[in-house]
Amino acid sequence: MILSRTRKQLVQRLFEQEIPEIADGVIEIRAIAREPGYRSKVAVSSSDQRVDCVGACVGVRGNRIKNIVDELAGERIDIVRWSDDLQVLIPNALQPAEVEEVILCQMLGRAIVLVREDQLSLAIGRRGQNVRLASKLCVWDIEIMTREELDESIERAVVGFSALEGVDEGLSEKLVGEGFLSYDDLSVIEPDALMEMGSLNEEQATAIVEQADVRAKEAEQAAALERRRQREQDRIDAATAAAEAAEAAERQAHEQDPTAAPTHDGETAGDGESANGGAPREETAESPPAASEG
Repeated sequence: MILSRTRKQLVQRLFEQEIPEIADGVIEIRAIAREPGYRSKVAVSSSDQRVDCVGACVGVRGNRIKNIVDELAGERIDIVRWSDDLQVLIPNALQPAEVEEVILCQMLGRAIVLVREDQLSLAIGRRGQNVRLASKLCVWDIEIMTREELDESIERAVVGFSALEGVDEGLSEKLVGEGFLSYDDLSVIEPDALMEMGSLNEEQATAIVEQADVRAKEAEQAAALERRRQREQDRIDAATAAAEAAEAAERQAHEQDPTAAPTHDGETAGDGESANGGAPREETAESPPAASEG
């Protein structure tokens, strides 16, 4: 028998152990999404309207959930109220972020979630963790954006799709209405669905999908090139900032002690040493002879 602390079943068993309502069947764990050691989301529901499923799992002053968190060495646990309605479940799963609207794109299995600008980073989470766990919990691809970003994506998609041979503005708007916002999205559409949307034959639909696939690859290559360019620029900026900081520090040190001579390695020459090597200064003909004893 192999026991793993990384499996989400461990979280389920800990809930059953710490929360009597789950062991009794009053509260049911409907779904669990987990990144072991960091964070988990647990969706629960109650068969008894008198029992608050979230409150029962948290416990008085948080004592029940604290015991579970301690057992998991501090792993963060989010208790999510389950709903069969995705319009309710997705905002619950993204808490503590506040959601303005959820747009379900059935053909893509994607939910576009609109939030205010000040809620954007909270909804996405650190390194995308919050939205990633919410997607796993709801079994839907969730994309977070502001309303302004959505408007820009729609406008860009309509123009881009209309540039494809065989796609007019009317079909572009239908595609966008179904949640297709990029060439990458369009490249995975079923030809039958495209034929029905645009009153196309199979040959026309296949040609459109092929065009979208080519442009999606071109866009990915351009994005990869831009990422490499940005990384190189970041390195240049970092090196420039470090050089400027070193120069400023040297200037400040010289202002504090004007007699100190700066050297190439950032040190100053001491008494009796040369600035370029640190060796003792040799006596010259002009130097006075050393005083003799007596």
